[in-house]
Amino acid sequence: MQKRDLPLLVFGLLITAVAACRSPTDFPASNDATTLEPELAETGVAARPTTAPLDEAIATDTPTLPLPTPADDRQTLGSDRAGLALLIPPGWVNLSDQLDIPAMDNRLGINLVFAADSERTGRSLLAGKAFSAGAYVAGLVVTPTDPAADPATALIDLITAAAPTAVRLTSVAPVTSANDVSGVAVEVADGPIGLNAAAPNDLRTRVVLFTPPAADGEAPSWIVLLLSASTDRWSQFAAEFDRMLASTRVAGVRPGVAAQEGNVVVRGQLAGERAEAAATLEPAVNDLWTFTIDDSRYVSLFLSADEPPLDPALTLLGPDRRPIARVDNGYAGVTESITDLWLTQPGVYIVEVSDFYGAPGGYTLSLSQSAQPQYSGGGPLGFGQALQGVLPPGGRQQWVFEATAGQRVSIVVEPGATNFDAVLDLYGPDGQRLVALDEGFSGDPEVLSAFQLAATGEYAVLVHSFSPQGGPYTISLDEGDQPIANFYDAGDLAYGDVRPESLQPNEAHAWFFQGQGGDHILVRVTPLGPGLDPDVWLLDANLERVAAVDAFAAGEPETIELTLTADGQYLVLVRDFAGQPGDYEIALGAAPIATPENAGALNYGDSLIGAIKPDTAVAWSFNAQAGDVIDLTATPGESSSDLVVQLQGPDGLTVLAVDDASAGMAESIRAFIVPTAGAWRVVLREYFGQTASYRLALARAR
Repeated sequence: MQKRDLPLLVFGLLITAVAACRSPTDFPASNDATTLEPELAETGVAARPTTAPLDEAIATDTPTLPLPTPADDRQTLGSDRAGLALLIPPGWVNLSDQLDIPAMDNRLGINLVFAADSERTGRSLLAGKAFSAGAYVAGLVVTPTDPAADPATALIDLITAAAPTAVRLTSVAPVTSANDVSGVAVEVADGPIGLNAAAPNDLRTRVVLFTPPAADGEAPSWIVLLLSASTDRWSQFAAEFDRMLASTRVAGVRPGVAAQEGNVVVRGQLAGERAEAAATLEPAVNDLWTFTIDDSRYVSLFLSADEPPLDPALTLLGPDRRPIARVDNGYAGVTESITDLWLTQPGVYIVEVSDFYGAPGGYTLSLSQSAQPQYSGGGPLGFGQALQGVLPPGGRQQWVFEATAGQRVSIVVEPGATNFDAVLDLYGPDGQRLVALDEGFSGDPEVLSAFQLAATGEYAVLVHSFSPQGGPYTISLDEGDQPIANFYDAGDLAYGDVRPESLQPNEAHAWFFQGQGGDHILVRVTPLGPGLDPDVWLLDANLERVAAVDAFAAGEPETIELTLTADGQYLVLVRDFAGQPGDYEIALGAAPIATPENAGALNYGDSLIGAIKPDTAVAWSFNAQAGDVIDLTATPGESSSDLVVQLQGPDGLTVLAVDDASAGMAESIRAFIVPTAGAWRVVLREYFGQTASYRLALARAR
């Protein structure tokens, strides 16, 4: 059995979180989205005027053209709950349900619906790959920066901010949806805008802005429709885009109305220096809130669960739709918090509220903005609360809480940076220091588990750093009456193993296995008696929670099934929810990724030609010495081929994976320093599983 490089305190952190977390039972997967009426009547759409720079004078007097009636076999994309619906051809693929993080990679707004002319086009865009051929349509909801702005001016401003390289090809023209919502449209080249790809592309996009009126007392939301194709195929799709636009019905996205086919609810805006809002999560649905800042501000967010079963998580996305912060300390019924986050980029921010298990439940979200930090010295800390803050260099922050004599508490300080060596001190009501913890290295959590308090009164947790270096961290406080007493290394698992074990009272078992990215695994823990209620966690090599399950009552098996995203050692934690003893059986199954076909040996200076069969991979082996600096290039033989290159070390683990270039372009690894001598492998596959030819070149740079 291999040596574990996992400190006991980390297990304490994990099990403390597990002990307070409980999955709800048998929640439905989602709510069905209400569909629009089947009658989607055609209306006129603006003609396309001549090419012009984006910042030219705006023309809005272009006449509309009549369009033919759509075919009966066209399918509906979207719904009134998504804010818009339109008809798309029968051969197109609706991929709206694959927009897992709808706010990502789109500076225009929040993605609601998405369809493409083929599975390949859609997969390329969803994976962030360069868009080279085909067409797609996307619908978004936009928070107006100036609701009173003229729509034509607002459209140009939106495009300029989201895609500065876009070139206007037409004048801005008025359009009207099938249900008489007014809008404006313009066609642009380059960008791309919408679903951002990895590189500039030769695209042509019709951008349509609909401005549905807001209900009384509600902030307005706009709808943007993107109709996009590669320039050389625009003429093939232009008439179909006309029909799509003419069939579009715009419902508007009101606060609390579900968007993106039931996966997301766009709730509304958090306005002002201080704002608070209450809502209820639907099953398997995330809520999105927006707020706007005009200049640099300190922002604090607090998300509290109104019901104990809810295990809330809070994610903040910036104006560029990249995640800035995420808080989910693993406890059910807690308050998740971000304090004094310094935001410097003006624009619209998105707050995503979710539940780890996809459970429904009520919550309250509050926001405060200020020019000065509000929690620079600390503040109050409640039981069941997790606060995310930043310790300035050389700083000290004090968090206080009220407790009673005999109460057991668990306190965790988890650094958010690998170079931050946090120190945790606990002081009693009399000002005497009770605990001083600095047991981890830089980046490691400090954990005080089930510490019994001797007196009633106000306690203080002092957070500082062993060195002058500060950094971000999360501090959480919870009651701990029955701590996990034993942590048992149960052993290693391999795919296909079925192993029996026995839990002792208040014991947790740790099982280890090696996995590869792409493996589809199934972990099943089956009680061998009626009294055991398994609570199962899966963690990756960085001890990040990948999945957790406790969906059924005592005596029922619990199952985790998913596809691994990375190579490495994984950890399965098994305990009984109430800390009871009992026998169980754990099974690990998988459909491992395809074993690459051995293509032969590769030497420095070689440039070889080969081929990849459908749904397979090939592997070339070469010998290297530690310190060798290598260059590697894999060039596809066809313009439609999209190669993926993996570099594997002598231990068989993937050290580097490259998939940066567009289809038809070469993938390269430059100036890679070989860390270990031995037999290395280059594994090649085609991203879409198609046949591909290639040229592979390996050189020693020095």
